[in-house]
Amino acid sequence: MIQPITLVTAGIFFAVLFLRYRSRPKNGPPRTQQQRLKAAKLLLAALAAWMTIHYSLQHSIAKMDGVDEQPSLVERVISFLTK
Repeated sequence: MIQPITLVTAGIFFAVLFLRYRSRPKNGPPRTQQQRLKAAKLLLAALAAWMTIHYSLQHSIAKMDGVDEQPSLVERVISFLTK
């Protein structure tokens, strides 16, 4: 379960990004396709990092509580690579 503070923080972050986008000068040079692609890659990488950290923390908390059912994705990858 995602914590409410995480959702609030993500909402604030994306709201600030949106407001910065909207406050761009109207008579400025238009964004190129390369700039848009770079921004999309950056946002995708940030989302992937956020989800990885969330999953890892969720798994760690479950381990500390003693409710861990299965190994995490990272643990499965490491065990596969070490065989």
